[in-house]
Amino acid sequence: MNYEVKVENLCFFYGEVNILKDINLNFQAGSFVSIIGPNGSGKSTFLKNLSRYLEPQKGIVMLGDKDINKLSKKEISKKVSVVPQNILLEFDFKVKDIVMMGRHPYVNRWKGETEEDKKIVEKAMKYTNILQFSDRFYNELSGGEKQRVILAQALAQQPKVLLLDEPISHLDLQYQVEILDLVKRLTLKEGMTAISVLHDLNMASGYSDIIIMLKEGRVYCQGKPEEVLTVENIAYVFNINVSVSKNPVTGKTYVYPISVISKKKRKLKIHIICGGGTGVKLIQELATLGFHLSTGVLNIGDSDWAISKEYELDVAEEVPFMSITNEAYKRNLELAMISDVVILLPIYLSKSNIMNVKLLTDCKLKDKKIYIVEDDNLEKRDFTNGEAIEIYKELLNKPNVVPVKKDELKEILIKADENHG
Repeated sequence: MNYEVKVENLCFFYGEVNILKDINLNFQAGSFVSIIGPNGSGKSTFLKNLSRYLEPQKGIVMLGDKDINKLSKKEISKKVSVVPQNILLEFDFKVKDIVMMGRHPYVNRWKGETEEDKKIVEKAMKYTNILQFSDRFYNELSGGEKQRVILAQALAQQPKVLLLDEPISHLDLQYQVEILDLVKRLTLKEGMTAISVLHDLNMASGYSDIIIMLKEGRVYCQGKPEEVLTVENIAYVFNINVSVSKNPVTGKTYVYPISVISKKKRKLKIHIICGGGTGVKLIQELATLGFHLSTGVLNIGDSDWAISKEYELDVAEEVPFMSITNEAYKRNLELAMISDVVILLPIYLSKSNIMNVKLLTDCKLKDKKIYIVEDDNLEKRDFTNGEAIEIYKELLNKPNVVPVKKDELKEILIKADENHG
């Protein structure tokens, strides 16, 4: 495997304080690697050791097959460029002049800039979409535009390794995405290795090939985002409770923080019939509000099943690709019967899960308040040749069944809890 950067037994001290402890890591060429960890875990210090801005007291950093300590500053600058955390400049320069500073390792002090240098600078400005700013002064630009200028300067160095220290921490969301898109494209199309310190775990998940999690100066774990960003790892390293699920659009791991504020424990028990991701947001919101919840029947591995397990809910579950069995149906009915309220979300219905809707016609639930969340796509959701539509019609004629709009549901449940004996 082609490794662009290797770190072996690296230790770094500030005075007598051991900041980095026996770091051993390999960074593959063309990969996007994120360094995450709480404040004080050594993220920025580690990045500075990779560029030899700081020199470790023990261990080595290899750039390709070269020991970084045996390279001159100019040689390092031709291989490694840095996008720093602080992008403020004390003196104001034109954008094109700032980007040209990235050519410093190559420019002959006697001959000055060549036509080749100018072409490389122009290419870097085009790539980062700042060519239109080339004659403007740096301090006239917005934060996102300034960050693109500094990135263009780094690219003008023509590095093999790009180090980024919290490159999006003070930017609006659109600029965060813009910067990380640019960097990701460099790894995919140019084969550049990007190593970035990031605070946003979801951004790290969305862009990274590998995530390295630091705790107290040590590598706590490393691997693919889904391997590193687990409930257990985040709780231990960041001391925070989270739920972890798959983003339904991108398929990437998504981290959702759970509030530690003491919440009101509500009396109302709610059973939610959901599936296919229809319940994720509602489960998170109602659990945060302190409601006692259960769900069913859910396929094992379904995103609603996963979030139910994260919140340690009672779940009626079934093996994937199987029709709901009698055992799962009975468990679902039990959970519905001991609840005060049952909610039916707009799930897709087929022969395999039609029993989730038939459940609500069971005479044992005739006095149970049932809320059906409305949408306009019932016909599109029905893959039962109309059977589901007929059951819906039957349900809506029952006195205990109430159709509700999605945005009204939370307020209705809160009022029901307040009136609950």
